[in-house]
Amino acid sequence: MTNDHEQLFKPGFNGRGNLVYEPLSVLSLSQRLGRLRYACYQFSAWIITFLLIALAMLFSAEMVPEIVGIGFSLVFGLFLLIYTVGLMVRRLHDMDLSGWWSLLSLVPILNLPFHLYLYLGDGSSSMNRYGTPNPLPSGIVTLAGGLFWVINVLFITATIAFMVIAWLAPEWLLPYVTQLPDGWLGVGRGWIGSF
Repeated sequence: MTNDHEQLFKPGFNGRGNLVYEPLSVLSLSQRLGRLRYACYQFSAWIITFLLIALAMLFSAEMVPEIVGIGFSLVFGLFLLIYTVGLMVRRLHDMDLSGWWSLLSLVPILNLPFHLYLYLGDGSSSMNRYGTPNPLPSGIVTLAGGLFWVINVLFITATIAFMVIAWLAPEWLLPYVTQLPDGWLGVGRGWIGSF
C-alpha cells in the first residue's frame, strides 16, 4: 500500500496523465527553472547581495577598518556569482540541455547571445531528463520576474546592437563619442581619430 501511495505522488506522470510537480528548491542544481522564476531568482539574489554589500560597507565605515567591508563585499559577490551559475544550470536543464553550457557565459562576445537565449529560450513543456517543469508561477514571481526579464532582454538586445554598430559602422557613433569628456573611460580625444 505504501509503495502505491509513494508511486502515485512521485514527481512526474502518475499513470493517469496528470503531472505531479517536484517541490521547488532554491539551491538545487538538479532541478529545472522556467524563464520567470529564473529572472525572479536573479532579481532576488541581486537585491539581497546589494543590501548585504551596503550593510558591510556601512558597518566598515563606522566600526571596523574599510578593508573588512571590502572583503565582505568580495565574499558576497562570489556567493552571487556561484548562485547565478547555479541558476543558469537549472535554466539550461529546463531547455533539456546540459549545465556545462553555462561555461559559455565566460566567453567574451558569445556570452551576450547566450544570456539572451537563457531569457528567450523555450523550456520543455513536459518532463525531460532533468525532471518536471515548474508549477505555474505565483503573482509575485510573475511581477518581479517579468519586470526583471523585460529589463534584461532590452538591455542585452541594446548592448548587442551597440556592439554590432560599433563594429560594422563606427562612424554612426562618432557624433556621440565626440561629446564625451576628455579622458572618459581612460581614453583621450586622440582615440576618436582612430575611427
